[in-house]
Amino acid sequence: MATTLRERYVPKSVNPMRMDPPGTVTSMPSPNRMHHLHIFSDENYDAMVTFYQRLFNAEIVAVNEEMGPPLTFLTYDDHDHRVVIIKKPGWGAKPENKVGVSHLAFCYASLGELIYVYKRMKEWGYPPPHWTVNHGNSTSFYYTDPDGNEVETMLDNYSTLDTQTYKRHYQFTEEFGPMREGNFDPDKMVELYESGVPESILLDREEVRRMVREGTL
Repeated sequence: MATTLRERYVPKSVNPMRMDPPGTVTSMPSPNRMHHLHIFSDENYDAMVTFYQRLFNAEIVAVNEEMGPPLTFLTYDDHDHRVVIIKKPGWGAKPENKVGVSHLAFCYASLGELIYVYKRMKEWGYPPPHWTVNHGNSTSFYYTDPDGNEVETMLDNYSTLDTQTYKRHYQFTEEFGPMREGNFDPDKMVELYESGVPESILLDREEVRRMVREGTL
């Protein structure tokens, strides 16, 4: 019977995704996934933790106060953490027009999931997304967290390789047209989705442009 925390929770041996013997890696590798992000906060620390718990349906894995101000580790899948909110006392609020990361995007499996997130965030009283748009190869809802950081919930409208081909060869071309023509009203999107309009229509940029012109979206 395990008698120590190490015996109870630490595997007997390390088991990384892959072990490459010396000399095996011969060219510059790329990351295989985005693992996590850290966000500094101060005055809105607790509100930030709650926001990301709700937005991602996440759970708190650990809170570390060993070095002083707390760090809250959140996860929404089988990884040990995906988001860390770090308390920075005295830093105040985030300034506007700050150079740096614009936003981070998180992909969902269906339009139904994006709509469910939208409805729940609205019920909790968060500001509505400041931009909802069909990019052609994806559909996106852009939120602002309590500190003013932008976070995107999105869905690829096609397979991974098809979305890349779309961006590489079609998006931003004259034939594609102005991006703003894909802007839609999220409440009207909810109404259409819940009335039974299929996702094959609601995720199609040309159909979205048509419905926006008609005033139905």
